[in-house]
Amino acid sequence: MPSALLLPLALLPEGWALGLLLLSAVVLGLPHGAADVLVARRLGWPLGRFLALYLLASGLALVLLLLLPPLGLGVFLVLALLHWGRVEGKGLLGYWRAGTVLLFPFLFHQEKILGFLQAFAQGFLVPPGMALALWGLLGLGALWQRPPWRQVVDTLLLGIVASLAHPYAALAGYFLLQHSWDSLRLVGVRGREWLAVYAATLGGLLLAVALYPRFGDPLAAYMAAVYALTLPHALTMEAWLRQSQPLGGWPAPGR
Repeated sequence: MPSALLLPLALLPEGWALGLLLLSAVVLGLPHGAADVLVARRLGWPLGRFLALYLLASGLALVLLLLLPPLGLGVFLVLALLHWGRVEGKGLLGYWRAGTVLLFPFLFHQEKILGFLQAFAQGFLVPPGMALALWGLLGLGALWQRPPWRQVVDTLLLGIVASLAHPYAALAGYFLLQHSWDSLRLVGVRGREWLAVYAATLGGLLLAVALYPRFGDPLAAYMAAVYALTLPHALTMEAWLRQSQPLGGWPAPGR
């Protein structure tokens, strides 16, 4: 999706931005991860064994977050950056784009995310200098590969969105309209397959509800559920992306 279309997100107040991010629990966001059950089926994996390993990986990730919240946040950011960049399919430019969305809140909007971080990671903030250095390294690596200039311009526009919009709005826009949409296109969900996707989505929603008493904040509980599911989801999608031709004839994003 052209990043210029995300510019109106800069006009959203915090309440609307938070609502849009929470909406991803039922629209594209959690469902794109729930499509992993279709990936397992298409790869010929035994569904029972797949689900058992999936839940085990989710549980281990969640234990890390509950026991060491700051470390859990760091792992969450790294996992999201690697997975989002991989799904973009644009080489290092994809990782730069993902890093823009994930790191700019620590550069430009620390005060706006502090409440969430207090509930999610005991108030831990990625140092701005570290965030800037990582973003710069990703940018240098991306430019070294000489991507098409239009993709570079689009990435800079994404940076403008991430610097001007409320971080919840920027995250929701990218998560919904870029990453989740790209993932669903890669899997190629069709017809009645959406029933299986939303049945699996219900599991993620129930996990978020179960975590709410621990975090006492709806966004923190939702993000904790997303974090718990990110590791097995990223591994599942990696197996799918390694297939020479995704089923359904969907072109890989960025190619």
